[in-house]
Amino acid sequence: GESADYVAELKHECHYMNGTQRVRFLQRIFYNQEEIVYFDSDEGYFIAKTELGRADAEYWNKNKEYLEQLKAQVQTYCIHNYDVLHSVTADRRVEPQVKISLMAQHEDADSELHILACNV
Repeated sequence: GESADYVAELKHECHYMNGTQRVRFLQRIFYNQEEIVYFDSDEGYFIAKTELGRADAEYWNKNKEYLEQLKAQVQTYCIHNYDVLHSVTADRRVEPQVKISLMAQHEDADSELHILACNV
């Protein structure tokens, strides 16, 4: 018979609103490209998206210590990474170098139409 490949995928997402004033952490679990269950830091617990994810949500939601660890990801994972990335990128603004050049017109040497190219 045919062999089937099954793929489980875990995604961690950080959603930032107004810098780090409001941060939401999601842990999303997919099975064969379908999201089955996710943790939402705004809610503080797992939410099943399919029947397959319902047992996982019920199991993990009983583990208060695990839920607290995931809620803490807002600070330890999201805000930490925001601060690291912001410190590396925020001061990297440079004055652009602009070069304007006249493009060669091959179609009609007598044409009054010209094209300017702007490279930044």
